[in-house]
Amino acid sequence: MNPTIFKNYRQWLLDQPMPKGKRSVLLAGLELFAQQGFNGTSTAQIADKAGVSQATIFKYFKTKQDLLLSILQPIIENFFPLYRDDFLDSLSQFKTLQELIHFIVRNRYQFLKDNADAVLIFTTEMLTNDTARELFTNIIKKSLPIIYSKLIMKIKKFNLRTELDFPIVFRTIISQTLAYFFQRQFISTLPVDEDHDLQLIEDQILRSVGA
Repeated sequence: MNPTIFKNYRQWLLDQPMPKGKRSVLLAGLELFAQQGFNGTSTAQIADKAGVSQATIFKYFKTKQDLLLSILQPIIENFFPLYRDDFLDSLSQFKTLQELIHFIVRNRYQFLKDNADAVLIFTTEMLTNDTARELFTNIIKKSLPIIYSKLIMKIKKFNLRTELDFPIVFRTIISQTLAYFFQRQFISTLPVDEDHDLQLIEDQILRSVGA
């Protein structure tokens, strides 16, 4: 794997050395699993979307489950850690709580948007797929101590409400951003001013956690 920070997983996939047919199947699976869910997508639909035969799918992937894991594993084991570390390394530049919240909200929301297909697959498959849930649980267990230690070191320098511990502050920041992302994904027909909405989210978080 090339340890370069790409804009999104789809771009990373396009840049990996692999047969054209395999790449087409992975891209088709990524899109269709996100739109229709794993159980709602057939290998015939994937083949049609990818412009290949079903035989080509099974040439590279033993089962549909194997295809799903081939999409999820690089994200969990390589892509996510790279973005996590790049994100955490950027925290040191911010001098105020407002600047830090602005960065976290905008940076994480952009990451979710850039990787919407992968995020939606994770969201649905974690509820029903034991293997996907185990993969995600393992990376979260490894990542949370790293995230907590660096964020705590940064956030504790600012004036926060004394009754709030760090997990509450963390959940407040992340949950607001996630909720807005899913709102935009599932109610996308509504008129929206993202910049205005995100600013309101930042203001609400600052009021919730700032002293």
